[in-house]
Amino acid sequence: MSTPQRRPLPATRPSDYEAIVVGAGPGGSATAALLADAGHRVLVLDKAGFPRHKACSEYVNPEGARLLRDLEVEEEALALGAHRMAAMLIHTPGGGRFLADFAEAEVGRAALGLSRHKLDHLLLRRATAAGAEVMERAHVRDVLVERGSVVGVAATIDGARAELRAPLVVGADGHHSVVSRALGLDAAPPWPRKTGLVAHYRGVTGLDAWGEMHVGRHGYAGLAPLEDGLTNVAFVADAAVVSGRDGPLERFFEGGLARLPAVATKLAGAERVGGIRGVGPMARRARRTAGDGFLLVGDAASFLDPFTGEGIYEALRAAHLAAPVASAALRAGDVSAATLTPYRAARRRAFFAKRQVCWLVQGFVHAPALLDYAAARLDRRPALGRTLAGVLGDFRPAQQALSPVFLARLLRP
Repeated sequence: MSTPQRRPLPATRPSDYEAIVVGAGPGGSATAALLADAGHRVLVLDKAGFPRHKACSEYVNPEGARLLRDLEVEEEALALGAHRMAAMLIHTPGGGRFLADFAEAEVGRAALGLSRHKLDHLLLRRATAAGAEVMERAHVRDVLVERGSVVGVAATIDGARAELRAPLVVGADGHHSVVSRALGLDAAPPWPRKTGLVAHYRGVTGLDAWGEMHVGRHGYAGLAPLEDGLTNVAFVADAAVVSGRDGPLERFFEGGLARLPAVATKLAGAERVGGIRGVGPMARRARRTAGDGFLLVGDAASFLDPFTGEGIYEALRAAHLAAPVASAALRAGDVSAATLTPYRAARRRAFFAKRQVCWLVQGFVHAPALLDYAAARLDRRPALGRTLAGVLGDFRPAQQALSPVFLARLLRP
């Protein structure tokens, strides 16, 4: 695949593009690639220049890895050094452990660890190869609305304001989505209010075939092996604690990791590479994910918390849900909310049950004694562990972990 090239400022006639995708993260690039595969004229805008780093756990769960295969980029991701993780080891506050073994739940399943520096660039090249046009360092400032329908965006490009028009705008611009905010759709959940801090380390010991989550009483950490001997190290804490910290962010980050003994052991002798990136509060949702002339995918649509590790998966899955609905609407010449409603329905079918599992997991994470209790039972009851591993990896229906039978077997002595 060729590297995306900076293109000249496009013309602003309505017929120049059928869809403008705002944001070139996994959800945006995958949506653009699928629409371009279907023969549509697509423009991708992003305020960054690529490749670029991004605050993220940089963890692609097993079903997300399969979606990369569907996009025909999994082999290239592995060639770039993506680290395969057959399981995720979860450490509880009381010293318990539970191994969510994806390969045990289904032979051949594995998660991938790949930096956003490489993953996003790979997916953007995939969109370009499909025929999408890409404009980097194009900062979208607002959406254009006429007679109640979104008809394009206003962006700053090369220091000048430009109005770019298309029948459909796809907001894929992350937690602080300009598209969602401009349309008045932001609705941040009141709980949990978390901030995530992320850095790369070289020389982390004790990680091999899996990643790790470490839950403490004042936050939790995730370790995901990446390419080139790097490890993504994330620390998540209450947003109010992070903002009200006494001292520099670096000291807070390193202090939080030091209070997790098993993490501190693995980081002993390791070297931090680059700075600390943060995002928060992380939980967010949009009141609607589709309307007249627009769709939202990825974090622009919703995000809860990184503990269950489905952020990149949800972005890729949403692209696969959005593209056929968008393509049919564009071919019909009707991008009204009614025509795009099937995307909203498809999202509910795909994500609603898993979101309930995420809320349930958050409850356990915030109740250390309950998490210790559950981990001990999962460790002793392998069938339950396989079910939960499949649900967390998004390759088993989330309803399996919500069934009364599963919950009774998990919680009974």
